[in-house]
Amino acid sequence: MKTHPIAGRAFVAILALACVLLQPGWCRAQASPLVMGLASTDSKQFLLGSWRPVLDDLSKRLGRPVEAVVLDDYAGVIWSMAADRVQLAWLGNKAAIEAVDRAGAEVVAQTTTKYGAGYYAHLIARRDAPWNSAEDVLDHAGEIEFGIGDPNSTSGFTVPSYYLFASRGVDPAGAFKRLVHHNHEENFLAVASGQLDVATNNSSALGRYRERFPEQYKRIKIIWTSPRIPSDPVLVRSDLDPALKAEIRDFFVGYARPGKGKTRAGVRREAANLAARKWVGFQESDNSQLDPIRRLELYKKRLKLERDETLSGVERRTRLDEVDADLRALDRK
Repeated sequence: MKTHPIAGRAFVAILALACVLLQPGWCRAQASPLVMGLASTDSKQFLLGSWRPVLDDLSKRLGRPVEAVVLDDYAGVIWSMAADRVQLAWLGNKAAIEAVDRAGAEVVAQTTTKYGAGYYAHLIARRDAPWNSAEDVLDHAGEIEFGIGDPNSTSGFTVPSYYLFASRGVDPAGAFKRLVHHNHEENFLAVASGQLDVATNNSSALGRYRERFPEQYKRIKIIWTSPRIPSDPVLVRSDLDPALKAEIRDFFVGYARPGKGKTRAGVRREAANLAARKWVGFQESDNSQLDPIRRLELYKKRLKLERDETLSGVERRTRLDEVDADLRALDRK
């Protein structure tokens, strides 16, 4: 039996009016899912398991499905956000810079731990290894198999690349006996098992591994700690509806905190959902939290230009002036 075109249009109009006046929550539930992109810093199973309860709560808050997808690396999340395959993401600061600059993203919140909104990059080695400092590692680099992070990882790559290598004029690709790129969990397990001698990691990840892999944790030691890094941001696509962006921001900022309509049991449940990642909540943030990492990237670029013997004096000066102009622009913000 065919539906008359006019009757069909009338039904759609009535349904739309009902959505607006009577059942907005039901109608929003019919909207297409929002997708949150996660880079594989830990195992896929752990990432999904630790984020799923939080995203389920976000789905209830928004009245629409919120799904998660784990990509192999940060670049995959950034590309997916640019292609609108994901609308939210949790990234490190370096990857977040790429997402903001190339994928139309913006920071809305950042994670917090009991120590605040920051964490540290580390070098780890086996507990019985003869290396006890960054200087030891660099002095014996030719003997060491070294694990570094994803090139878009803040603590696994950018921070150690500047403080340990660029500032000392060291090229890690040529300095070490072997250099491999792993995520944090892979680097940790490789050092603990003796497959790697030294690797990058961070304080947040190591706090999780101490509980998840207690025997392996006993086999490693921290031999270098970076200056404090802003904690990881949550981002959304900038072209999301402003009201939706505000609701997402409010959800994260209020998560695991007392609030209107929340019971004590509800707050405790939300806090338990974050405990697997050693987080206590989120705080509001914006793109300015990325400025310290932008500055590190520019300093690293400047040091590389100063030591590049393939450049003419004029070319080097021109490029250095460009970097200095970018640094001054950051200082004026």
